[in-house]
Amino acid sequence: MLPVLTFALWGRFIALSSYSTMMYLAAIITVVTALVVAARRGLPLKRVGVCLLSMALAVPVGARLLNVAIYSSGEVSLSDQLFALDFRSFSLYGGLLAAAGVGLVSCRLLAIDVTRLADSVAPALGIGIALMRAGCFLAGCCFGKEADLPWSVVYPFGSNAHVHQIFSGVALFTGGPLPVHPTQLYEMAAALVGAALAGWMLHRKVVDGTAFLIFTTWFSAFRGVNYYLVAQPTPLSVPDWFYPVLYFGIITLCLWLLVWRHPLPPRLTSLTNRQVWPAECDAVASSTPLKRV
Repeated sequence: MLPVLTFALWGRFIALSSYSTMMYLAAIITVVTALVVAARRGLPLKRVGVCLLSMALAVPVGARLLNVAIYSSGEVSLSDQLFALDFRSFSLYGGLLAAAGVGLVSCRLLAIDVTRLADSVAPALGIGIALMRAGCFLAGCCFGKEADLPWSVVYPFGSNAHVHQIFSGVALFTGGPLPVHPTQLYEMAAALVGAALAGWMLHRKVVDGTAFLIFTTWFSAFRGVNYYLVAQPTPLSVPDWFYPVLYFGIITLCLWLLVWRHPLPPRLTSLTNRQVWPAECDAVASSTPLKRV
C-alpha cells in the first residue's frame, strides 16, 4: 500500500496521490494508444481525436453517476456527491457505459466507422484499466474479502481493509489486519490479458468489431466472478443482483453481436441453402435415364 508517491525532481520534493496520478496516467495512455492504433488502421486522426476526447470526458461523469446511484449515502447530500472534485466514489462500468454512449453518438456525427474505432480502443482500454487498478491497489481501495492463500495480501494497520474488517467483526482492533484477495491485481491481470487478446485479433485482421466484443465479453465475465471476491465496505442501495445482471446483460449482447456479425462461411452457407433431391429427381432434371442395377 502506497497512497502517496514521493520523489525528488530537480532538487524539489514532490508528493502525489497514487490513485489520482494513476487515473490521469490511464486516461492519457488510453487516448494516445487508441489514437496510434486508429491511425495505423486508416481512420481519420483528427475526427478520431475529437471522439476519443469526448469519450474520455464522459468516463468520470458516468462513473460518478453510477456510483451515486448504487452507493447513495444519506449522510452527504446528493449534489455534494455528484459534484465532488476529488478522485473518489467512481464505478468503472458507469464510466465505460457513458463512454460507449458518447462514442456511438460521436461516431455518427463525425462519420467514423464505429466498429473499427471500437477495435482500435480495445487494447488501449485494457491497458488503461490495468493502470487504474494499479492505482486502487496502491491506495488500498477496492480490496478483496478475507482469504488464506499464498498470494493473499495484508494491508497495514488502520488501512481501509483493516477498518472494514473491524466493523464487520472479522478482525479485532488489537489483532491486526487479516490477509485478503488482491482483487485489484486480479482485475489488472484480466485487463492486460484482454488487451493482448484484442491486439492479437487486430493482427489477425478478423471481422471489424470482433476484437472489441471479445474483449468486452472476456472482461465482463471476469468482473462477474471477481464481484464475489471484492469486499463491500459501503452497503449497496441496489439489490445484490444488480452487478451480476449488468455483466450478464453485457455478455449476452456481445455474444449476440458476435453471432450477427459473423455469417456462415460461403461454402457452409451454400450447403445450408441447397435443397436435397432424391437421386431419381436429379436424373429426371438432367434428362439422364436411370440405370437399373
